[in-house]
Amino acid sequence: MRRKDVSPSVEKVSTLKIDKDCFVDRDWIENYIHVVLIPVCRSFEVTVNSIRMCNSRRRGLHFYIEISPPIDDDSANRLQWLLGDDSRRVDFNRARVESGLDEWNKLFEVPGRRLRAVYRDAKYEKRPM
Repeated sequence: MRRKDVSPSVEKVSTLKIDKDCFVDRDWIENYIHVVLIPVCRSFEVTVNSIRMCNSRRRGLHFYIEISPPIDDDSANRLQWLLGDDSRRVDFNRARVESGLDEWNKLFEVPGRRLRAVYRDAKYEKRPM
């Protein structure tokens, strides 16, 4: 992993990553999205554009949440914690952010695992990169 320059990062986080260590039914996921995830992000003046999900490598689910506007690393890690990210992962990520690592926000997937779209804001249109 590379370290950032001493100056603050120009790149901001536009994808939150949440590790949930359990499997739940689809209606629980819908509740999580509409009762927790979207309102918490909104309270930080962040819009949820889309959410993709897959099973984690060991147990549970991973959520990839596309947001706008992008936010700084510390705010992203804090928001991930508020959204129920695994507490050990949050601690490791905080140390990575404080030490200036570029790639601090990792989730480990099985190679070739496909992400399923579970939410898309009707106003959101992904721009080609």
